[in-house]
Amino acid sequence: MLQWLVILPALVACWMIQNSYLRRVSRAASIAPRFLALSRRARPLTRAATLVAALACAGAMILALARPQLVVAKRDPQFERQDLIIVLDRSVSMHARDIVPSRLVRATSEIRTFLRQRPDAIDRVALVGFAGSSVVLSYPTADMGSVFFYLEWIDADTSPLFGTNMGGALLTALKLAEHDPRKTPKLFLLISDGEDLGPELDTALDMLRAARIRVNCVGIGADAPVPISLRTAGQAQGLLLGDGRQPIITRFSETTLRRIAQATGGRYIRSSTGSEMTVAIDAIVRGERKLIGWKSTTDYRDVYGASLAAALVAGAVLWLIL
Repeated sequence: MLQWLVILPALVACWMIQNSYLRRVSRAASIAPRFLALSRRARPLTRAATLVAALACAGAMILALARPQLVVAKRDPQFERQDLIIVLDRSVSMHARDIVPSRLVRATSEIRTFLRQRPDAIDRVALVGFAGSSVVLSYPTADMGSVFFYLEWIDADTSPLFGTNMGGALLTALKLAEHDPRKTPKLFLLISDGEDLGPELDTALDMLRAARIRVNCVGIGADAPVPISLRTAGQAQGLLLGDGRQPIITRFSETTLRRIAQATGGRYIRSSTGSEMTVAIDAIVRGERKLIGWKSTTDYRDVYGASLAAALVAGAVLWLIL
């Protein structure tokens, strides 16, 4: 399209012919000085401006037709791929409603939100649920639909699970990581609302330190003591009652969670309303990423729009002059 730039010399030649003609006419039919203000004849400066505007308009349109592009080079960080192992507390205290709709349901909802927008550095995700005992609900998988299925099953499960054995849950997660045939680095995330009531925590911490695995913890729960809601299949929502038919009260405690994070070199983040959990998980995951290199990419951006805008402005100036 740049061959059309030959139009520019043609415009200059036409302008020179017109300018010469106007000068001859002006000399042949001079105007008295007192009538110059009323004359429609173009002055030399106006004629020069006409040439500049015409050249700018035509040149900008030809440049736009050539579809000019800018070459933009980008460097994107490349992180080591990791597997995320989520260890989720399913004990009966997680049904407390100091966080709406409950600690457990809010936790599963925030986990789903994070997984939908998880960073590229997360390869696969596993899920371990625990109360008095622990079970692997989902082995490491890149299929988030499978993980979502078990999270929804947790939400629908009405069985009250008593006890909180964090040590046993961490040992289950450690065994899961050790028996995984793919030796991708593992990122442990423990989500709970309270103290450990099991006998295996010290053993689990020793083994985790020996394996050089950091456990990051998120505590969920408000400060005020609250009763524990309980819903059984086919029954309305009620409260968990003790031997004296009095509601059992639960209080959030972060002592054990802080201890686990400190002992293994992980991070502890508190979520007192539930709304901070997605951000907290994302901060933990991004903080655990290991930079392994950079990837350079080249992109092309069209800039013909700027040329068209310049042609429009020059054309408007030309129209005003004429």
